[in-house]
Amino acid sequence: MARNGFFTGLDIGTSSIKVLVAEFVSGEMNVIGVSNVPSTGVKDGIIIDIEVAAEAIKKAVEQAEEKAGMIIDKINVGFPANLLQIEPTQGMIPVPSESKEIKDEDVDSVVKSALTKSVTPEREVISLIPEEFIVDGFQGIRDPRGMMGIRLEMRGLIYTGPSTILHNLRKTVERAGISVENIIITPLAMAKSVLNEGEREFGATVIDLGGGQTTVASMRAQELQYTNIYPEGGEYVTKDISKVLKTSMQIAEALKFNFGQANLEEASLSETVQVDVVGSDIPISVSERYLSEIISARVRHILDCVKQDLERGRLLDLPGGIVLVGGGAIMPGVVEVAQEIFGTTVKLHVPNQVGIRNPMFANVISLVEYVGTMSEVDVIAQRAVSGEELLRRKPVDFEPQPQAQPRVVYNNDPVVPANDNLVPQPTQVPPVQKQEESRPKLGERVRGIFGSMFD
Repeated sequence: MARNGFFTGLDIGTSSIKVLVAEFVSGEMNVIGVSNVPSTGVKDGIIIDIEVAAEAIKKAVEQAEEKAGMIIDKINVGFPANLLQIEPTQGMIPVPSESKEIKDEDVDSVVKSALTKSVTPEREVISLIPEEFIVDGFQGIRDPRGMMGIRLEMRGLIYTGPSTILHNLRKTVERAGISVENIIITPLAMAKSVLNEGEREFGATVIDLGGGQTTVASMRAQELQYTNIYPEGGEYVTKDISKVLKTSMQIAEALKFNFGQANLEEASLSETVQVDVVGSDIPISVSERYLSEIISARVRHILDCVKQDLERGRLLDLPGGIVLVGGGAIMPGVVEVAQEIFGTTVKLHVPNQVGIRNPMFANVISLVEYVGTMSEVDVIAQRAVSGEELLRRKPVDFEPQPQAQPRVVYNNDPVVPANDNLVPQPTQVPPVQKQEESRPKLGERVRGIFGSMFD
């Protein structure tokens, strides 16, 4: 059940930063303001320059404020799948009130008891999602408030991420003059927004073809089963065109959008376009087929990498198939190529919001939808998490200070220095029913695949 009111979302992408303001009335979401500005200070979905990224965010927020006709003082920020981990957790408390009626405070307390699960110093809890409550042994309760009981238990999932990335994310947004209301797991929000009820239950995969990277998220039984990031996206197609044809990035981008075709079979041999090249005053003639060969090679490479991982996890067998979103999915022929490569049902998701019926806005829309449709219990749980985080975090210091190189830790593997060339690793999502996972051998590629879930 959607909450009434205004909600905001911030999607910090590698190629663009988007802000969306929407109003929920009687369960309906109405977009009242949206902005899309070029991204700066971001690489592979990770902020690498706080000052520069903050300026871009500030610009995007100001544009959204102007269109919405309101001031944005707090915002919900998307967190990418980089080094995300998901673990089961549970908590239990005695109901303290004399009436033994469960109240908001009791839900808050049982969530906090579940947060006592040990988390390494290098990681931080982003979100806790309650799966069920148990009152005096009675299971499967979604909302225990108002019920009577002596003992309240909760089972749920804890989402954690690297403290370094989370700190930089918060500091950047706060440097832009806005407070962070919630940090939302982007692949989780995307899967819940894009997939329908049947697809979320029986299983489907969402592939977000962004500018700088491609994000994959598989959902089954209403839970996120697998997520991964591939450091290639639509910008790499543009770079390929620029290098092969020896032309500028601006011209390459225009060629991609105006004449681009990912499916070779649909490309024309006779249709040509004149292209200005470096070192020559005379434009060269390029056929649509030749341009398609350049584009198709990169698109197929990205999708082949995704296919290999999905095959290992038997995720191509999910009944819901594949759903494509993102700016890279807009290009003609991408759906047909994906259908050929994956050998399963593939469809393009187009948002139905007036004025932004474009797959490139699916991410920021999903963030706002996720927040707007949170249940009251989910809101209480998230506030409990945020409260704990506020206690652990120091206030943001805006004075420039020399900082040592941050470190990003993934699981218990060796420490990897964070730098501009950091490549996000696949996210390993352990199944809820298994409390322990065997540690991968050193040097072995982390797959993030759990075939046992689909046996």
